[in-house]
Amino acid sequence: MTAVMQALHITSHGPPVSLRATDVPEPARAPDQVRIAVEAAGINPSDVLSLEGRFPHAVLPRILGRDFAGRVVEGPAELVGAAVWGTGGDLGITRDGTHAEQLVLPAAAVSRRPSNLTPEQAASAGVPFTTAWTCLVDAAHVQAGETVVVSGAVGAVGWAAVELASALGARVIALVKDATQAARVDPARVAGVARSDLANLPAVVREATGGAGAQVALSGVGSPIFAALLESLGPGGRLCVYSAAAGPEVTLNLFDFYRRRLALLGINTAIFTVADSARILDQLRPLFDGGRVRPHPSIDSHPLSEAARAYALVAGGSASKVVLVPRPASGR
Repeated sequence: MTAVMQALHITSHGPPVSLRATDVPEPARAPDQVRIAVEAAGINPSDVLSLEGRFPHAVLPRILGRDFAGRVVEGPAELVGAAVWGTGGDLGITRDGTHAEQLVLPAAAVSRRPSNLTPEQAASAGVPFTTAWTCLVDAAHVQAGETVVVSGAVGAVGWAAVELASALGARVIALVKDATQAARVDPARVAGVARSDLANLPAVVREATGGAGAQVALSGVGSPIFAALLESLGPGGRLCVYSAAAGPEVTLNLFDFYRRRLALLGINTAIFTVADSARILDQLRPLFDGGRVRPHPSIDSHPLSEAARAYALVAGGSASKVVLVPRPASGR
C-alpha cells in the first residue's frame, strides 16, 4: 500500500478560498536526497501569487510553499536527525514545495537551522531574510556606518532588513505607512522613523545624516514611494528594488540620476534554487545563534486544515508572519 501524506497539492490555480489539504503519495527519495519531516512552513505573499497563477513558468500539478523548518528523517547518516531550515524560488513553483508533511531535497541543499529558533520562527525566516541578505550584502555591499532606509519596515522583509542592517553596523531609517505602524518599530534598532502619510522621509533622513543623505534604500512597495526613496539618497546612493507590489511604473529624472551617481539594483530571489538559498542561510545562522538578528516577533500558526484561512490572511496583509504547522504523517 502506498504511504500518503497531507499537502497543499493543486491541479489548477485559483483564490485562497479554493485551497484544501489533500492526501498525496509520500515523495520518493533518491540516494543523494534527504527526506525531511516538515515541522513548520511559512506563507509568503509570493505563495499567494503562486496559488493564483501569477508565475508563468510554474508547473501543474504541484505542492505549494517556499519556506520550511523540519528534521531530516532519511538520508546520509551524518544528516539524519538534523534540524534544518530552507527556502527556494524553485520550491512550490517548478517543483513540489514545503506546504506538506514531508519534503524531499538534495542533500547538498540542506542547511542546519539556528539552535535558538523554534520551528515556527525558523520557518518564518526564509524568503524575508534571504531577500534582505541579497539586498544589503550581495547587491548593495552595505558597510558599517552607512545609512540604510528600509521601506515597509514592519513587514516580514522589512523586519529582516532592519535586523540585518543593524547587525552590519549600519544606521537604519525605518519607513512605515502611518502612526499605527510606527508604534511597532523597535526604537533600539533605528535612528529615525519616517511615515508615508506625512511624506517626511527626506526630512527625517536629512536630520539623521546631517544633510548627507542615505547610502542605501530598500523598496518592496514600488511606485508610490520611489521618488521619496531616491530623494533620500546622497551622492552615490544605491536603491534596491525587490518587489513592486503597489505599482511597477515610475518616472525617473535621468539628469538627477546620473549627476548624483545613483544606482538602481534589481533583486529577484525567485531565481534562487533551494541550494542557492541554503548557502545564504548558512551565513545567516551564526547571526541568529549569536542573537545579532531576531526572527519576526509575531507568528500566527495554523494547521494545514486551515490553509485557506491562512493564505487569505497573508493575501489581506496580515501584520503577523503566518506559518503552517503540518502534523507528522505517523500522527494521523
